[in-house]
Amino acid sequence: MLATFDDFIAQNPNCKKFADDEDMFYAFNFMSQEFVLVQLIEASRAGKPALTPVVTNIEHIFADPSKEHINTLDDRFTKQAVGLMIKTILEPFGYTVWMQKDLPKNSRAEKFQSASVYYFNASAPRRLRVVSRVEEIDS
Repeated sequence: MLATFDDFIAQNPNCKKFADDEDMFYAFNFMSQEFVLVQLIEASRAGKPALTPVVTNIEHIFADPSKEHINTLDDRFTKQAVGLMIKTILEPFGYTVWMQKDLPKNSRAEKFQSASVYYFNASAPRRLRVVSRVEEIDS
């Protein structure tokens, strides 16, 4: 089973202030989608911060002018919480933090400067895996 927003809050009690934050909830659910999870993992496998492929998506969530925002990415703690979300999301797959790295310039990030790169830890407990396979197409 995928990690939930409640798992994120439970694992990070200092982030309890985000429990009712619609932007944080939406960002977590966005990053928990299967196609996004694969991007987070592939970025880390390539030695890039996991946030790299989706950083502009996350920044847009907090910049939507049609909504009132409780928190902002101008706040360092909010940005750190986004990183903690990724940690919670990738943990069930056996990925753990390896190092902090600057985001590549071509990521077009405006609010984030760096994020964590993850590595697959074969000895870490895991309950999920990403599976890729080749299948023949019937003609």
